[in-house]
Amino acid sequence: MKRIIWGTVAATALAAALTGCDASFSASPSSSNGSTAPSSSTQDGGSPKGSATGGGGGTTTGTGNGSRPNGAAGTRHCTTSDFNASVYSNGNPGAGQRYATLQLENKSGSSCVTGGWSGLGLVNANGALPTNVVREGTARTITIPAGASAYEQLHWGVVPGDGEGGAQCQPTAKALHVIPPNQTTHITVDWVGGPACQHGQIRLSPIELGKL
Repeated sequence: MKRIIWGTVAATALAAALTGCDASFSASPSSSNGSTAPSSSTQDGGSPKGSATGGGGGTTTGTGNGSRPNGAAGTRHCTTSDFNASVYSNGNPGAGQRYATLQLENKSGSSCVTGGWSGLGLVNANGALPTNVVREGTARTITIPAGASAYEQLHWGVVPGDGEGGAQCQPTAKALHVIPPNQTTHITVDWVGGPACQHGQIRLSPIELGKL
């Protein structure tokens, strides 16, 4: 299957972030991506549902249940700085539907453990855009060897929902903030997926070992 790269790790000063599950934080970019001085956003720790607001007045929310994985003895937890991130198209979209794969590559040089769902936040030059992450599936603890990858699958619609009108349902994002599971800092990838309708709803599968 031919894959079109939608994004690579890039520096950003856009003001928004949404945590991965089980965290309470003031979000900031990972030091590995060169970003500096973002506006902070917060989420209620321990709750399966939270929200974050950015400088553009948009709101990002995530829903679902997840748990912090317990790593095997001697294996550390994965951190944001361990990863390179990219987003790929996922074949031909169905009518009104869009699909993508979020790939996280362990660049650290050693194995690490993780599990659950990443936090996602759509942003543009004005700040945060509505992002409603619906977590699906069952979280499992995985070990990512050095140089290996893991992935999550994204699914969203482009058909306007209730209360969405005008030329298009939502503003088009320029970037996607990705916070790996159980972390509080983000990686930024370019977003060329068009608007996410249904008030920014993105369905997200739990992280799995492998590369698509």
